[in-house]
Formats: sequence, C-alpha cells, structure tokens
Amino acid sequence: MKEHKKLYALLLCLPFAQVQSFSSHNHYNKNKRIRRNIAEWKSTGTSPTSLEMVSRSMTSPSSKTRDIEKQIVRLGRSGKTDEALSLYFKIKCPSTRLVNCAIDACSRARPTRLKQAFTIIDRAVEEKGLRPNVFTFGALMSVCNRARDSDKALALLRSFEETHRVAPNAVVYSTAISACARSQPPKPKQALQLLQEAVEEKGLEMSVVGFNAAIFACAQAADWEGAIHLMERMEGASNNSSSSFRIPAPDLVTYGTVLAACERGEQWSLVLKYATAMRDRGLEMDGIAITSCLHACQQLGLADEALFYLNKMKTAPPATPQTAKLQRYGARVPLQGPDPVAYRLAISACARGGAWREGVRLLADYRNVTGEEADVVAYTSAITGCEYAGKWKEAFYVLDKMRKNGVEPNEVTMAAVLGACATSCASDGVVRANKSERPEEQIKALQFLELMKKDPTMVKPNIQVYNAAIRVCAEACDLKRAFKLLEEIEEAGIERTEVTYGTLMTACERVGCLESVSQVFRKMREDEISPNEIIYGAAISCCRKSKQSERALLLLRKMMKEGLSPNTATFNTVLMAQAETRTKADIERAVVVYKLMKSKFATPDGRPNRQTYTILVNFFATIRQPIMAEAFLKKMNEDGLKPDVDLFTATVAAYERSGQPLRAIKLMESMQADGYDFYSVKVLNSAFSKAVRLVNKVGQSLSPSDASQEEKSLKNLELDENDDELL
Repeated sequence: MKEHKKLYALLLCLPFAQVQSFSSHNHYNKNKRIRRNIAEWKSTGTSPTSLEMVSRSMTSPSSKTRDIEKQIVRLGRSGKTDEALSLYFKIKCPSTRLVNCAIDACSRARPTRLKQAFTIIDRAVEEKGLRPNVFTFGALMSVCNRARDSDKALALLRSFEETHRVAPNAVVYSTAISACARSQPPKPKQALQLLQEAVEEKGLEMSVVGFNAAIFACAQAADWEGAIHLMERMEGASNNSSSSFRIPAPDLVTYGTVLAACERGEQWSLVLKYATAMRDRGLEMDGIAITSCLHACQQLGLADEALFYLNKMKTAPPATPQTAKLQRYGARVPLQGPDPVAYRLAISACARGGAWREGVRLLADYRNVTGEEADVVAYTSAITGCEYAGKWKEAFYVLDKMRKNGVEPNEVTMAAVLGACATSCASDGVVRANKSERPEEQIKALQFLELMKKDPTMVKPNIQVYNAAIRVCAEACDLKRAFKLLEEIEEAGIERTEVTYGTLMTACERVGCLESVSQVFRKMREDEISPNEIIYGAAISCCRKSKQSERALLLLRKMMKEGLSPNTATFNTVLMAQAETRTKADIERAVVVYKLMKSKFATPDGRPNRQTYTILVNFFATIRQPIMAEAFLKKMNEDGLKPDVDLFTATVAAYERSGQPLRAIKLMESMQADGYDFYSVKVLNSAFSKAVRLVNKVGQSLSPSDASQEEKSLKNLELDENDDELL
C-alpha cells in the first residue's frame, strides 16, 4: 500500500502526507481506475489539479448518483424529456456520466433537441470544468443522427477530437454514417467515405452495424448498385482471411437493407434474387424484408411467390428486443406476422398473376389473421383480379360482400367492376360483333352505372368510372352507346382525358368506322387534348380494317411529325395494311414504312422485328417480286434474325412462278449458310428438283441484268442523306 502512495506522490507532485490523507477512503484499492486516469493524463498532456485527479481515481459514483442516472435514462426513453432534464438541472455538480444521460434524453425527444444537447455540454465544460469522454462523443453524435443533421455530425466528428482530445471510436463512426443515411436528402457518398476512413485510415474494427449503416445510406438514396457492391465486399472478405482490413460478414440486417435498396430502385428481380441468397445462408427474414419481397411479387405479378412469402411471414420468429426493455418512446414496433400492407400486396400480386380466386380467398384470411376487416384497397385489389380474368359476376359478388361488411367502395372499385364486364365482352368480341342483341355483361354494367348516378348512398361516377363504361361498350362493339356516354360526360361537366378518347378510339377500331375516327380527333381538338401513341395506334388499326392503307401511312407520318414514337406493333400494322391491299402504290409505301423503321426518326422500340420481315417477305413473294423478298431476307440476317424456313419456301416458290429457276437454286443453296438442309424439307426438295430439270431443259443462266436488278433492290432499301423526306 505504501508503494502505491509513493507512486501517486511522485506522479502528481504531491507531498506524501497529502496523499496519506486519502488512505481511509474505502475505494483506495481500485488500482485499475488509478492507472487508467494516470495513463489518460500522460497521453493528453493535460494537468488537472492533483486533488481532483486523485479524487476522481479513488472514488466511484454513489448509489444516489446512480439512481439519478437511471431515472434520467428512464424518463428520457419514456418520452418525458422535460422531467429528465429538470432532474439533471437540479444537480449542482453533475458528473460526466450525468451529462451523458442528459444528452441522451435530448436525443430521444420528439423532436430531437439538438441545440439543447450542445448547450448542456458547453456549459458543463465551461462552467463546471468537466471533461467529456468518448461516451459523451457518442451521445452527441446520436443527437445529430436522430435530428437527421449530417452536416452537424460531420462537423462534430472533426472538431471534438481537436477540442477535447477524445478520439472517435467505431461506435461514433457508425453513428455518423447513420446520420448521413438519415439526412434529407441522404448522403451515401459521404457515408461510404466515412466507412473507408474508419476502416482503412483509422484502423478501427468496425462492426457489422457500421457497414449496415453505410448500406442503409445507399438504400435511402435508391443506390442499389452501391448497396450490393458493399454487401458483396463483405461476403468476399468473410471468405478471405488474408484481407488487410477486418470486414465483418453480412448478417440479417445487411441482406434486409440490400432488399430495401433494390426495392427503392425498383429492381424487383434483384429483390427476389437476394431474398433467395438470404435463405441459402440460413438467415431468417424479418417482417420488413418479407414485405419487400411481397412488393416485388406484386410488381412482377408473381402470385405463387407472393403466397409463399405471406405464409413465411406467418411463421417468422418474433423480433428480439435490442434495448434491454428501454425501447425509445415512439419507436416503431417490430413487425410481428402479416399486417394489412402485406395482405394488400399479396392480394394485388394474385390479381396481376391471374390467381383471382386466391386473391378473393385472402380477404377472409386478412380478417382472421390481423383481426381487422379488409380495407377498401384490399377489396379493390381482389376485384381487379376478377377484372383481369373477365369474371364479372364474381366482381359483383365481392362488391356486394364488401358493402355488407361495412367497407364503402370508392371510384376505383367501381371502375374495376365495370372493367370486369369489359374484359368479359372482349374475350369473345368477334362473336359479339355478329349479334344484334347486347351481351348480358354490358347490360348489367350500364344498369350499374345508372344506379350509381341515382343512388345517394353510392359514390358518383367520375371520369375513371365513365372510361370503364365506355370500354364496356367498345368491347361489346357498341359504338353508338360509347358516344352516348361521351355526351353524358360532357353534360355532367366532367373533364375528359386521354384515356377517355383512347377508349373511344378503341370502340371505333373494333367496328372499323373511319368516320367515327375523324369525329374522335375533332372532339379532342375541341378539348385541347393531344392524341398519344395509343390513340394513333387504334386509329391506324381502324384504317387497316377499313382497307385504307394510304390513310394508315398518313396517320403514321403525322404522329411522328408530332414527336410521338410509334412502336414496332404500330409500324407492323401499317405494313399489314399495305400488304393486304396489294396495289402498286402499296408496294412503294411498304418500302417507305420499312425505311422509317430504320431511320433516325424511329426509337429502339420501333425497330424491325421478326414479324416485320415476315410481313415484307411474304408480301413481295405473293406479288411475284422474289428479288425484293430475297433482299428482305438478307436484311433480316443483317439484323441478327435467322429467317424461318417458311420464308425461304415462299421466296423459292415466287422465283418458280416468275420463271427464275436458277435464282431459286441459288437461294436454296444459300440456305446452307443459315444451317438449313433443304433436302430435308419436302417442299424445298421438290422445288429444287423441278428447278434443276427446268434449267437443264432451257439451259438458262444468270444474266447481268438479273444481277443489276438484285443490286438495285438492295440499294432501294438503303437510307440516303435525304431521309428527312420520309416524313
């Protein structure tokens, strides 16, 4: 014991007698605390008063002080910030631990008391002479984090060590990274820089919490690529013991946060991919991660997968408390079992995936599991499933059940019911067009619309409901009633939309009425609504049905001049219009349409596809222009599309009919370059034998004019500098 006293006297420059006065203190034998404080004094170079340092080393907080600390912590985490701080301010000489507790109370307040927390530490340092420690550092950083103030957090990180000579540890860095994630807007780049600084420059052993915070920053910014990259680095480091830095293996939270990042970035397939990887690693998914998977299933229309994840949520293990029963006041309770959001997503996934029966069944399951009645969104999703399947009777049944259970449908619900009637009409629309009487579902839909207008207990039809009703008439090929509904909309003063006129144009297309097409365009000009690609596409299809090939091309050019981008299906419709009429002008127009598809005016969605070349080859083969048909076969190959054997057969037959057997033989021989054996094709083998006999009989050979004609045909398909004239 004497040796310890002499050591203190020597280090603190105190007379031995003065040190001896502390010998009666009951905590004098706490050598560990003594040595720690001496080491701190040596490392910092500061020199507190000798009595203060010895006293600090030889004493520990009294039981009364510890009780106050516990009370402040409990009040702070219960949301009673004012009471916690009131208790703190009553203490004349608070310890560093009490200051830390007060700052913690500020961090847990709603809203976070950032300014007050920094005021507390400033006064404690300046007026009380207290020295903050690394826990103070962490508490202040937590305040910045919960206040979502990343700028303040970064400034604190740089200044605290310089001002108070307290170096940040891994926990402080993790909290600073979290502040970058929670800031508005999130700052993933800064979060990753802080993580790199802590691991590579400071050499800190960052736990998985710090890495997860950086991934969370990427998730908040929808930077799914950054989140995946960091997680893959964690996976690689955990399998590589030779890494110069300690990088933890990914855990449950890591994968869950990556799922959230992919969800925010709308990378639905990746959500399901990493969910599978998560299960393969034996990690149990929590409710939030499963919800991300359900959202992905809903977007992709994967009914079976959605049901799998919903059942998995039912059996997910309960969340383990992380705060020793001192959960922060107002903090979100961990998700336990399927909630209404999960059921809504699952029902919608069933609707989009064609499993409408399962969607309807989940309505009862919703009530049994959550203890709540399914809401209007869930019921509407189930009815939407009936709409997609054309189950109009079932849609009305679910609607009736919905109202009986006290859930009031909205306009979206009503539109879905009418949509089910429309889909049912469309399923056998060709048959309906030949019937004089209206289909049952159309009658029911229009009666339902009238009921909505008259029944004060039901929502009044808006434009969405009317659009659905017009679609019913369109699919029932009832153009007259479709225009009648447009008149009702105008009389009711309801504003028309692009969807209104798009649906009305579909009604015109179903019956092939060009006069009505002009009427729709006129109405749109009156309402100052510009037609979109869908409206033009329906009008072009109507021209094709009416055998108006020239007008179809005129509409195509008009929409492109207006800056719209027709897709390949629209181009192909115009081509079919030319191919079906087969006049000399149609031949020229077909080439023009092809050139438009290859020009700068067409987007990648409007480039020629296999159907395009099939239309063109068959068209020119049918009108006995096999050289042009063969030219399109070559263009098809140039675009990376292997011609079908039927296209070769049609072209060979065209050469035969036009008396050019040598060209037929040459084309059949060229088929071998595409991997075809024409001897194995009965029609081609017969054509080859016939062509050989004909050549032997007449002694025909290819003339220079034939070669020049082929060259001319290919050149005719090339674009030139004046392609602006195509429009």
